[in-house]
Amino acid sequence: MDIRKRFLPAVLIVAVTLGCILLGRFTRVLFFLALAVVSAFEVQKVLFEADMPTSKCLPIIYITLQAIFCWAHASAAWMTALFALAVFAVMFWTILKPERGGKFASANLFVLVWPFGFYAIILHAAASDAWCMTLMLGVLGTWACDCMALIGGKYLGVHKLAPVVSPHKTWEGAIVGGLSAMVAGMLIAWILGWRFGVCVMGAFLASCFGQVGDLTASLFKRMAGVKDYGHLMPEHGGIMDKMDSMLFAIPAAYFYLYLVGLA
Repeated sequence: MDIRKRFLPAVLIVAVTLGCILLGRFTRVLFFLALAVVSAFEVQKVLFEADMPTSKCLPIIYITLQAIFCWAHASAAWMTALFALAVFAVMFWTILKPERGGKFASANLFVLVWPFGFYAIILHAAASDAWCMTLMLGVLGTWACDCMALIGGKYLGVHKLAPVVSPHKTWEGAIVGGLSAMVAGMLIAWILGWRFGVCVMGAFLASCFGQVGDLTASLFKRMAGVKDYGHLMPEHGGIMDKMDSMLFAIPAAYFYLYLVGLA
């Protein structure tokens, strides 16, 4: 694996992402909604190949409504109610058309939870007053972890982290990645003048959850028998292949900031 082929495009992806999320609240919500829609198509394609077809419309309608709710500053109660309504719609539709079978209901419920349940939290964070700190810690902490874990695993890796799910990941790479995220947190605190301890711990927690998210995505890909969710970006796969860590990391950063009274 050529690290340069993965690292240089990653820098471009970081630049484009930061540009989109820094332009304004509408742009941030629209940006993550677009990522969610593309992710939906990628996950649905993988599920279809695994003989678990899903509704093409219902998940898209659901996440679009969630984005509108976030833009309108709706409370978490409204977002939870919308999720419950989407689950009800899936089950009601399955009952009306029982020939679709339990696989149809299971696949749709799966998509509503992962990735859309996590995307809904990201949309809520992107529209909140704590959007800047949340996304900085979640995005930069995770990307620092991903890049340095790859390098650390290549040169220091000995002990496999999850050999069945992801044979190339090692404990040494994961540790290097977590430490690198803490350094990223230090830099964020120094440059932006935020609380040092909050930034370091927030970036570290985001990196830990992000690594679990990465392994979760790998687990689902192995179960479906595919290498990547998509082929949008050479050497990087699809949107879901780049957002797998973020789906766990950004919500983790947001909830952490909420617990310490900053969100």
